[in-house]
Amino acid sequence: MGEILGLDVSHYQGNIDWKLVSESGRKFAILKCMYEAQSHRIDEQFENNYRGCGIYGLLRGVYIFIGRASINNPEADAKALLSHLSDRALEYGIWLDYESEHLRKIGKEKLLKLTYIYANAFRSSGYHVGIYCNKDWYDNVIPKELKEDFDFWIARYPKNDIGAYNGKSSLKPSIKTAVAWQYSSKGRIPGINNHVDLDADLDGIIELISDSPYKKTDEEIAQEVLEGKWGTKTSIPSRKTMLTRAGYDYSKIQKIVNDIIKKRYN
Repeated sequence: MGEILGLDVSHYQGNIDWKLVSESGRKFAILKCMYEAQSHRIDEQFENNYRGCGIYGLLRGVYIFIGRASINNPEADAKALLSHLSDRALEYGIWLDYESEHLRKIGKEKLLKLTYIYANAFRSSGYHVGIYCNKDWYDNVIPKELKEDFDFWIARYPKNDIGAYNGKSSLKPSIKTAVAWQYSSKGRIPGINNHVDLDADLDGIIELISDSPYKKTDEEIAQEVLEGKWGTKTSIPSRKTMLTRAGYDYSKIQKIVNDIIKKRYN
């Protein structure tokens, strides 16, 4: 499948004419839904943007910035976003925005744990989850485990960024590395009065809501439970809730977990 062009927006772009955006050839939009964890208030233009994309046929995703306050209480951060979404369809999924210097400094193990707190909360609610970062983050901060388990949306712009798309650019990520490329922060398109971030989906697959790469075997899920990726009995949401929402048999998974533990210590 060919590359598909999109954009990502927030209140900064103001009141967008989505009819004109659609007519310009953009097929998907990644929206800011809420402010960072300090307030969790909804972005002023999210409702308009979500509705406008729906009316004019752009498939929708949202991004969530993970900063200092997010690190302190990721469960509350994820819960706040899900509350704002209210089970709405997100054809292009939820993207964890990794660019904060505070996040960069927490180390591999904490980053892994943090990522799966968000991912499990969102996946268990039926959303595809990916990670947004720049090339430096991808090369020097993102652990191998996350590269193997998530789609990536990578930002990389030319020095003379004028918003033009060049599918042959050396800055374009390999399809083995990323499924999407934020190729400009200075785009200009009809329907938007300010600069806007512009994106290209590299594999041509922009309907991610029904994508199910995470339906793993019971044994694989049991191993992830042991690694702490599916919460605990008392976490919010609980392990049972997350596994059930994701389509797994909690009792069967827990039995496998218990059997593994018995073999390890017998």
